Amino acid sequence: MTYTKLALAALACLVPLGLLHASPSPDVQKRVAEMVAVQFKTILNCERCDLAGANFGGQFLRLAAFQGANLKGADVNGAELTGIHLNRANLDGADLSRTNMAGAVLTGASLRNANLAYARLDAVRMAGADFTGANLSGANLRMLEYVEGTNFAGVTARGTVFRHAYLSRVNIAGADFSGADFTRSKGLTNKQLATACGDENTILPPGLKIPSCKTGN
Repeated sequence: MTYTKLALAALACLVPLGLLHASPSPDVQKRVAEMVAVQFKTILNCERCDLAGANFGGQFLRLAAFQGANLKGADVNGAELTGIHLNRANLDGADLSRTNMAGAVLTGASLRNANLAYARLDAVRMAGADFTGANLSGANLRMLEYVEGTNFAGVTARGTVFRHAYLSRVNIAGADFSGADFTRSKGLTNKQLATACGDENTILPPGLKIPSCKTGN
């Protein structure tokens, strides 16, 4: 392998996965345009569709049926996703920041390294969902109940709201909960919290404590 090829290979390792996604294919662009054209006239149904890299930024996808769809690297920033069905969907690296996903179904979905900053995720069903490495900063995850098997490993959840959320047996290893609000959350244990970190602004239920992200103590 030449020096140039080695240099390019090394550079590729340094580029975030989300930036390596190619632009959506012409077929994806056409399908998205067709859905956007009727978004206010009907409930969209695109189960198991290939929508990798699609641009749904700011669109109206309320109650849409996207079960099993491939939305890897998609731009859904600021979209209305209330009650959307995304169970078993691939949303790895997708931009879901500032979306309204209240009441959505994310059961078994993959959202690894996705951006969900300031998203509304209250009352979302997410049992078995994988949020590994996702950005949940400023997001609203109130009143979660269906969370069995959910993976929050390595998430950034600074200032995230988990009020009244049920979080028993959820994996939070390596998560940053600085400034997060767990007021009246249920199911959390000190054993779970010992694998994560927070700060002096992290609000926990009585009797619980979390290591500091600054000191690790």
